[in-house]
Amino acid sequence: MHPFEKAHMSNREFVFEPRLFITGPFGPCPQCDQPEFGSLSISNNFHQRRCRNCWYTAGVQLPPLQKRLIYLDQMLLSNVAKELDPVWKAKTKRSDPYWLEVFDQLDRLVKLQIVVCPESPIHEEESAYDDRFEGVLRRLYTHLASGVSLDFPMAIHIRQIWEAVHAMEEGRQPDWSRITPSDVIDGGLEQWSERLLLTVNMGHWLSLADRRASRSRGHAALLAVWERWKAENGLTFEVQFERERRAVAEVAIDSFLRHLDLVNRLNTGTETLSDPLSLIPGQLAALTLQLIKELEKPGDTFDERVRRVAAVLLSEPVMQAPKNHLAALLFAGLARSAVSGKKKPPSQGTPNDVDAISAYLPYCDAMFIDDEFAQILGNGPINREIARYPTRIFSTRTRDDFLTYLRQMEADVPPQHVELVTQTYGEDWVTPFRSILEHEREKEERRRDSTATAAETPPH
Repeated sequence: MHPFEKAHMSNREFVFEPRLFITGPFGPCPQCDQPEFGSLSISNNFHQRRCRNCWYTAGVQLPPLQKRLIYLDQMLLSNVAKELDPVWKAKTKRSDPYWLEVFDQLDRLVKLQIVVCPESPIHEEESAYDDRFEGVLRRLYTHLASGVSLDFPMAIHIRQIWEAVHAMEEGRQPDWSRITPSDVIDGGLEQWSERLLLTVNMGHWLSLADRRASRSRGHAALLAVWERWKAENGLTFEVQFERERRAVAEVAIDSFLRHLDLVNRLNTGTETLSDPLSLIPGQLAALTLQLIKELEKPGDTFDERVRRVAAVLLSEPVMQAPKNHLAALLFAGLARSAVSGKKKPPSQGTPNDVDAISAYLPYCDAMFIDDEFAQILGNGPINREIARYPTRIFSTRTRDDFLTYLRQMEADVPPQHVELVTQTYGEDWVTPFRSILEHEREKEERRRDSTATAAETPPH
């Protein structure tokens, strides 16, 4: 029995064995000469080693890194999982070795400390819609993320809005380069990865049924807009782009006023509180409230404060925020597809695709995205707009190019760096972990057995 499992046995003594935390690669100890000198921890680019025999401890400073950020669309993760997960593979009864090659290449690059494929709130949301595969998808994207996660798209947008607001206050143009990739992620691109990463599943605020219902409502609203676009025969790309640029400001003010109206109705007793969470303002409503406080002038009436904030949100610097600008381009591109007679409407994942691309593209070295959006980004006016970013865009239509891109990155890794990785993590470290989802299924089975056993055990 594993020592940690003894903690769950009331009639067994719990045995804590600190040597378990000392892992390979092992070498001769400088103090006792036993081949027990292994790796204890890697933190803040400091590799600490310890002897399992005499407890001699020493460490070395590792050089800083500059890892590349590669964003992986949920579609890519699902295709990889279908190859690695025995349950999913048996269900689909199809196979495409390409996705195994992609996993192998990404896994090696992540372990070589060259690349991270950060997880994001969008990955978490998209994975949660099918509880049969949520666990394996989470295990896959957290593995490739190597402890790095992207912020919420709206949080990134709000950060950009504040840069624009402060730029106007200081009489300068917004400097979007002030917001760097390190500002929009949790976890360092300069840091060597820990050998062991602990993850915690915090669950979901809403039930699966509620999440699906919310997604369906959002999709229905988008389909209604799609039909409206199709009916507008004279709709041009430029007109729709301008509409979309203004949309966030209009929604921000509207959501703030609706929230304020709810609070007033509750205070006057004309409405009762049915859901405590409704008292929490949305992010845009909260942003509007913050702006009202920051931009307030002595003697202002409430209406004057709201008008001033609306003017700021509709100002050119704020509307030029990269998240807003890119999202407007993407929606305008969708509108152009509707007007040109495209029959297939947007899917349920379209809003998340827009969110991910518009929020993360300025900060990623490469993105593997949906074919439709890769095509939209490649179209004339949109392609010229995104040319300011060095981000490489890939999709299934350019999948061979993506594999070539990954292979070239590995080929460019200096031999001395590979040697340092081997010295730090061991000879087998960069071997692709193809059995990762088999292990995850085994853990799920043990958890189910443990839960069933606990339910059958009578209380003491």
